[in-house]
Amino acid sequence: MKRASTLLVSIVLATSTLGASVQAAAAYNAHVWSNSDAFAATCLGFTDTYPKQHYSLTVSQFGKLGFSPVSGALGAGFTRSAFLGNVFYDYAVYVHSHGDNYWAASGAPNVDSAFLQDPGTGKCNTSKDMVRSSAIKTATAGTIYNIVIMSTCMLGSSSSTMPNAFQIAKTKTSAEFKFYLSYVKHTWDSSSLRFEKAFWGYMNGGAPHTRWLSEAFTYAASIGGYEAVGTEAFQANWWGNPQYDGTPLQPTLRCPTCNF
Repeated sequence: MKRASTLLVSIVLATSTLGASVQAAAAYNAHVWSNSDAFAATCLGFTDTYPKQHYSLTVSQFGKLGFSPVSGALGAGFTRSAFLGNVFYDYAVYVHSHGDNYWAASGAPNVDSAFLQDPGTGKCNTSKDMVRSSAIKTATAGTIYNIVIMSTCMLGSSSSTMPNAFQIAKTKTSAEFKFYLSYVKHTWDSSSLRFEKAFWGYMNGGAPHTRWLSEAFTYAASIGGYEAVGTEAFQANWWGNPQYDGTPLQPTLRCPTCNF
């Protein structure tokens, strides 16, 4: 696999080059992307401050787990090309945006889930802003991911194709060190922020590497206080390994049975 090969090359270089090459070999890239401009007064009638809070929270919490460097964009820098150009090298990925399970190019009943890139300052989202799971699947090229969080509507539903774009099976009994989190129905971002604050507060509230992501999910779900959207009650969902503590791991450790 290309990323595994990249890591091996870094290790070889580290034996003959001081400093920077050693650091590169130990990198566990993470990207955090938050759609801000589509949540501005131009589109909503008021300025929504939650996208910035989602972004800042996740950058800090990924760092506490050990992912580094943590990059990405809040606002206009969050584009389809930027996301797809960086995702291959990531170990952790976070997106806060609008999301849904759209029909695939082949038509119903096939689904091709997507989230929407930031439309840019003064603009609102249209269908042209979709970042489809099929395009992400191509960009990831079989790479294994530790943590993927889609802080969007619908991408945690049973019909979502987004987990597969990151090679994460929709099971809660995986033995591989993977964890996917998203929301099942339409969700206010005030509710998703409340959930994620509780999730990270539990996860990083104890001694390092003593708590599981699934436990953090259970805690966040238990506190309640989440606002319904119309008749749709708030619902989060996860898939992956129930006993994974969020530690960034190299490919061979993350998936010992995989043929890299």
